[in-house]
Amino acid sequence: MTVVPLGRLTALLLSTSLMLLSGCGLLFNKANLTDLAQQGHWEGRLQLRILQDKPEQFSFNFDLQGDAEKGELTIYSPLGSTVAVASWSPSGAVLTEGNKQNHFASMEDLTQQLTGAALPLPTLMAWLTRDGPALEGWQIKSENLPKRSRRIFAQRMSPLPKLQLTLLLDPP
Repeated sequence: MTVVPLGRLTALLLSTSLMLLSGCGLLFNKANLTDLAQQGHWEGRLQLRILQDKPEQFSFNFDLQGDAEKGELTIYSPLGSTVAVASWSPSGAVLTEGNKQNHFASMEDLTQQLTGAALPLPTLMAWLTRDGPALEGWQIKSENLPKRSRRIFAQRMSPLPKLQLTLLLDPP
């Protein structure tokens, strides 16, 4: 396993979290959403595998609150310390890593700067509460678990590098 600089790791975690979490809406029926999810709050654990010449694997906890207009995504280490926080509002987006803050005009600009691809936040966040359009290059599977938990497996085939994600959403 290779060591990745914190900035690149944060970019991968944030962008992948947004992509995967936004895709989760495809797996939920509106009538079955919990009250908490309907209010714009999701938390759980995510494992990310980057399939390349030297495969990389990361595990982290997350907390996502808000909607496409205003929200916050916090990424935690497996031991519970905050790795990074991305927040957004109509006035812009901020990425906080420890004492360092980077400001962006929008969440799309933040993801463009960090990953090279602007993610369509309004479309992605809409998927959390209702069906959204398919996300090109991704395959998503879901299963219900005991105690109202949900496991989601997502695989990105393109663009490269290929990614495998396993998301466990905590019950409300």
